[in-house]
Amino acid sequence: MGDTVWWSCPECGSYAELSAEESAGFAISCPDCQGPMASQWSWEDTHHAA
Repeated sequence: MGDTVWWSCPECGSYAELSAEESAGFAISCPDCQGPMASQWSWEDTHHAA
């Protein structure tokens, strides 16, 4: 599994968890107000399917 990044919107307060691989190098727009989302922190997903 890959890393996960927590994003938040400073304009409206919405948040999202996105895959680091899928969001790397992209400007992420807020789904609620279309403002720019900011990366807050990331962590490694260590859960593995059995």
